[in-house]
Amino acid sequence: MSEPAVKELDTNIVLVGVDFLGEDSLEKTLEQLIDVHLPETVAFALCDKRFEAMGREEWKEKALLPSYKEGKTGEIIYQAFTDAIKENLRRFKGLDAEKNIAKLVPMADKMDVDVEFIDRDVSLTLGRAFRVMSPVEKLKMFWYLKSAMLSFSPKKRKESIEELEYEDDLVGGLIEKLSHFAPKVASRAHKERTEYMGKRIYESSKRGKVLAMVPTSKIEELEEEIENTMAEEAITGEDTAFVHLEQISKRVATKAVRFISPLFFISLAIYLFIFSDVLNIWRSLLYWFLAVGGMAALGALLGRGHPLSVLISFLLAPFMSLTLIGPGWIAGYVELRVRNPSIADLKSLTASESTNEFLSNNIIRIFTVGVFSNIFTWVGLFIILPLLIRFVG
Repeated sequence: MSEPAVKELDTNIVLVGVDFLGEDSLEKTLEQLIDVHLPETVAFALCDKRFEAMGREEWKEKALLPSYKEGKTGEIIYQAFTDAIKENLRRFKGLDAEKNIAKLVPMADKMDVDVEFIDRDVSLTLGRAFRVMSPVEKLKMFWYLKSAMLSFSPKKRKESIEELEYEDDLVGGLIEKLSHFAPKVASRAHKERTEYMGKRIYESSKRGKVLAMVPTSKIEELEEEIENTMAEEAITGEDTAFVHLEQISKRVATKAVRFISPLFFISLAIYLFIFSDVLNIWRSLLYWFLAVGGMAALGALLGRGHPLSVLISFLLAPFMSLTLIGPGWIAGYVELRVRNPSIADLKSLTASESTNEFLSNNIIRIFTVGVFSNIFTWVGLFIILPLLIRFVG
């Protein structure tokens, strides 16, 4: 077992470099470090969600409904992705990623030392990166996600974690993989993550001495980041902030698209009411209802939705298309209540070995019902559009 690298930056910050993918037992090492440095806080380069998912059987039974209701579907996808990467590392490389570090958390707690997780949520790191990718880079990333999570080929799953075995940090290794098809985006993600951890460590040091367990490969970068943060604060006299690194902003164009459909059809309805006869108005409403509702229901059906989800799609789509809420998400919510999936379904999803097994998964049904219903709603709108324009004319 190699000794961890230890670097004292000042009287209140001690960086300890360890291998987050290794199998070395570090309990004794941590105990000795706490005895020598007497920290008030031990900080780990993990995030809350990654720690929560480690070795806790009750976590598998946790329902996904709260996350869906809070609009955190992206977090679910990214968590499933990292879980799949961990499983592939265990299966093909014999590495139980971050397990050695997770064992240290309860130990530090028992030694009456505060515990803090200083790494940024992986869904934020990858989500912010995805936001600034080009369409081609996004397609490449989706292909990598598919190979790591949903491929039925052991060869492709093994290829998805090639080179990661030589890393000492799971998230850092994923960012390095990202650099193969989006180098500028990966560089930004790497820099942001280092900045986030450095600022978190420095903020913790203001409350007392902090012993930070970080990947060995990041010690020098974190040292530089912390020193820059100290210098910046000394000059400005203001506390450093990292809130901006915890947000994923939506592009203006993305927000604007959501208003196009409601504005168009509300304007059209007003025009018909003022300038058209009653028969045309009722005919337009009937065509609209059948085209939009029928296509939305077809989408839910193709997504293997429950009959109740299909019915809800048919009834709500004509009205929801006038709002800023996609009708498919309502149908997906109904599907979610009917299926009531748990984290166990998430685990079985990434272990699917056939197309039928994959499509039958409760989580996939929720997404396929929601996405297909939304897409087919838009198809229905474009089908009915020429007819409505004809009535207006």
